[in-house]
Amino acid sequence: MDSQLIIPKESEANLKTTWKIYKSHWKTFLALTGLTILAYVIYIIIDTILTLFGLAPLMFSNYQYGEYVGTGALIASFIIRTPIYLIYLFVVSLLSVLYCVIPALYFKNQELITWKVPYKVLKENFRRYFLAGILFNVCVLIGLLLCIIPGIVVLIVGPTYLNKIACSDMPIIKSFKSSFQAVYKSPNLLSYIGMQLLAGIIYLVPTICTCGIGSIITLPMICIYSQHLTYNKGIIN
Repeated sequence: MDSQLIIPKESEANLKTTWKIYKSHWKTFLALTGLTILAYVIYIIIDTILTLFGLAPLMFSNYQYGEYVGTGALIASFIIRTPIYLIYLFVVSLLSVLYCVIPALYFKNQELITWKVPYKVLKENFRRYFLAGILFNVCVLIGLLLCIIPGIVVLIVGPTYLNKIACSDMPIIKSFKSSFQAVYKSPNLLSYIGMQLLAGIIYLVPTICTCGIGSIITLPMICIYSQHLTYNKGIIN
């Protein structure tokens, strides 16, 4: 392993270091993106087939009660498609988490993360990631419903919380509580939030301008930067 490819977690988090880390892991991130796209293609194919099965009786029925049969088939198609869509969302959510798990493991282990590693970690800790994700998403949803700001407060601790889930054996509830303490009791809180906000804007501009294609690069980079900044600001020791 080339030690020059390893960026110390205590080093300054900036575009230059983020780009270096991305270049050393581009194959890992590309494999993850490819798997995410594959999941989407499979979902679209299944959803299209089920939609056609639902529409066919409605379109080609020539008898008196054909419209009722067609409507029933359409409703049945919708009922079947709904759980498939939920499964797709679940799979994509887990894969999306890995974009942050890769840099988290990189900074923890101070070694390059190959494309097999994140899936192995996910497989071995599936229950932990699943329950941690439910807790975080439910809290974000409740927070957004309560005048939005509480949801944003929860979202800010996301990178720290994910790091504790991926890089420690700390219980999920304790990880969640300690993430709030680490972030909101940090003397670098304002600069941390400001830099995260700026990174988000920088991420959105090229992503929107390229109709989402740019996210193949910008999504991994903002995840790398967020994890690096969390160490750099002393929020995670």
